Amino acid sequence: MIINNSKDSSTTTKNTNNRLLELDALRGIAALSVVLFHFTMGREESKWGFKLGTTGVDLFFIISGFVIFMSLNRVSKSKDFIINRVSRLYPTYWCAVTFTFLLIICKTLLLKLDFHPINEFLNYAGNLTMFQYYLGIPDLDGPYWTMIIEMLFYILILLLYQFNLLKLLNILGLITSISIVILTSFWGNHNIVKAILYWIPLLPYIPLFLAGTVFYKIYINNQQKISNYAIIILCLIAQYLLFEHSGRSHHFINHQEYAIMICIYFTLFILFVNHKLNFIVSKLTLFLGKISFALYLTHQYISLQFLLPILVNKLHLNFWIAALFITLPISILIATLITNYVDIPLSKKMKEKLKSYS
Repeated sequence: MIINNSKDSSTTTKNTNNRLLELDALRGIAALSVVLFHFTMGREESKWGFKLGTTGVDLFFIISGFVIFMSLNRVSKSKDFIINRVSRLYPTYWCAVTFTFLLIICKTLLLKLDFHPINEFLNYAGNLTMFQYYLGIPDLDGPYWTMIIEMLFYILILLLYQFNLLKLLNILGLITSISIVILTSFWGNHNIVKAILYWIPLLPYIPLFLAGTVFYKIYINNQQKISNYAIIILCLIAQYLLFEHSGRSHHFINHQEYAIMICIYFTLFILFVNHKLNFIVSKLTLFLGKISFALYLTHQYISLQFLLPILVNKLHLNFWIAALFITLPISILIATLITNYVDIPLSKKMKEKLKSYS
């Protein structure tokens, strides 16, 4: 992530590539929290605090709001924004989908389960689009459910950018957030409201994405802080009220636990935009941040369907030894290989090709 503003480099933590290291560290922390949540999901160990990792996606959405606005400062045309997003997401995503698809085939054959080649291939092809949600095709792996939400946010921002309406983002975001809170609070069980939330799954997360964009504005421009912080507080309250209608957290944690976690995430960003979050930057968090996308996409199926069942149920290893010293390192290794040999080189090549075609 490259930012283009006039801030002195001494006011924030960057490396030589001009990346915001705190954001990379936050990504790493979010990814690890989701991984540990999935490892302990449905087990007694989840009660030790690991169930709170279900909210890691909320942190990812705030980061996305920040990063997308940062990316818009680097482009002059809509097509450049599209090229940047496509080349950034799809190579790693395609690799992750293919990896999980091959694992599914292996499991099907090993356990001699019913195998329907045409249906399996259609599921695979549908997942490659990242729009399988609207195709009525199930996700091949659990984490994919967030991708359609990200894509809808990108499309929304692209439309606002194309029609020169980004200046209205705050007011539109607040109106949408308040409207969704009112609808879900008073008519949450109404079929029309359920249909709206089903067809536009982005809506319950608008406060998180909006908060991310406002945090970016605070970061690059210290003016109008009072109004911006007021919007952030409203976003925090709105997201708290949307707890039962946003994602899957309500299946694993209660309202109070969710409130604590989103307050922590908002606090971390307040520290970040005021240049007081560099204490989370370390070689470990930066490394996890670098591989976070691949780690997020690939860890669940191989861990829950292969590694942990074999290690714990078949070989009777201690859960923590199996999870932390075998399954986690393998998951990290896979993500590292995908990042180094797919994400970094192919994303760059795809970006160059798309630019040449355009």
